[in-house]
Amino acid sequence: MQTLLVTGTDTGVGKTWITSLLVRCFRQQGINIGAYKPVCSGAEVNSNGEVVWADIEALRSACGNNPEIDLVCPQRFHAAVAPNIAARMENRLVDSRLLIDGAARWESHVDQLIIEGAGGIFCPLSDELTVMDVAVELNTPTIVVAANRLGVINHTRLTVEALQTHGVNVVAIVLNEIGPASQENSDPSGPTNAAQIRHWLPKTPLFHCLWGAKEITSLSDGVSFVDFLP
Repeated sequence: MQTLLVTGTDTGVGKTWITSLLVRCFRQQGINIGAYKPVCSGAEVNSNGEVVWADIEALRSACGNNPEIDLVCPQRFHAAVAPNIAARMENRLVDSRLLIDGAARWESHVDQLIIEGAGGIFCPLSDELTVMDVAVELNTPTIVVAANRLGVINHTRLTVEALQTHGVNVVAIVLNEIGPASQENSDPSGPTNAAQIRHWLPKTPLFHCLWGAKEITSLSDGVSFVDFLP
């Protein structure tokens, strides 16, 4: 089973959207694919009065066969704070070993597993492990999702270079549009961020995802997104 981690420069950059697109892309290529989120915090109540985790449901839907929730995310907590804090608020602890071992549960089910982190790369998942620790222990190639907004150049370089310093293979950056284009809310940095990221991180392929898009497009010459499929 091959793995691929999707992390982000921060929370709210569209990791779940990009992860779901990746899962669907693999499915379209005929690859047996699964989605795994080691831990999730931040639940909501749906119209039926049921407690749900929107990120997890999005990943289950992307898989196409609605896998068991415990397979997709074995550790779930209610408060929308770092998972280790959310667990403590429920008088529980995040099981650090399960963060890693939960991925192995997919071994007999799929050929490719997409793993979605939480928050940024140094977000604490348990009292012992961060997203970075999971990436290192699983030795998984990693995609960095970055929101196309002011500050993204700094945040992207920090994330990519930190991963590389820890020996993690960053295979791509996805510059993600996290809101609809609008003249009233336009960010003057938006049109220039991609060129700056390419300038400062020239060896890392760069991709682009428009708001609400169903595909990820290339911003790197000669590189197609499907090149990252096994």
